[in-house]
Amino acid sequence: MRVKICGLMRKEDVRAAVDNGTDAVGFVVQSPSSRRNLRLVKAKKLISSVPVFVTSVAVTSAGDLKTIDRICSTLHPDALQLYRYDTRLLREIRHTHPEIGLILATGIHRGLPVTDASRSYNLSDAVLADTLSENGMGGTGQIHNWNMTVTLRKRIYPHPLILAGGLKPGNVRRAIEKVRPYGVDVSTGVERRIGVKDHTKIREFIVNARRVTV
Repeated sequence: MRVKICGLMRKEDVRAAVDNGTDAVGFVVQSPSSRRNLRLVKAKKLISSVPVFVTSVAVTSAGDLKTIDRICSTLHPDALQLYRYDTRLLREIRHTHPEIGLILATGIHRGLPVTDASRSYNLSDAVLADTLSENGMGGTGQIHNWNMTVTLRKRIYPHPLILAGGLKPGNVRRAIEKVRPYGVDVSTGVERRIGVKDHTKIREFIVNARRVTV
């Protein structure tokens, strides 16, 4: 089971995530409505501390190629996690930055999850099912309807689906058993307060996620 620790804002938290075996780390940039938003210069310093075998992910609400280009040229992330996108933008990113993986975040709502991600997933490397806030970003700490997430997973199968939204050490095993995702993503669920991670919770989350056989 792949694990991503997201919303990282401090070097010591990056180190804790890496030391406990995370597969990926996420940094929020160019997303002024997010309480975990980092200036690019700060994000660059944090990404420079990420070891070569751990995936660095730039998480953004930016939906224009100019801003995306700036993120890529400044940070050189391994992947982009996009919360605003359309087919045209995705094709442009693929053309200009073919070396960077694309993760399409999609909100799971009360209705059927007929979303931009389910229509555009073939232009991505993975789809991330999340619980979105009013500003269209994740990090809410709220669980969504996992039955709908299962529907989305089946719709895009065998394309990878990453589960996010309200996960924490105490429920990640149950979530994995229910949804059977490719990977899981957590931010709020391993925090002491906004932007400050709890290293014990990081360790427990990763251990619990890896105990499940799917």
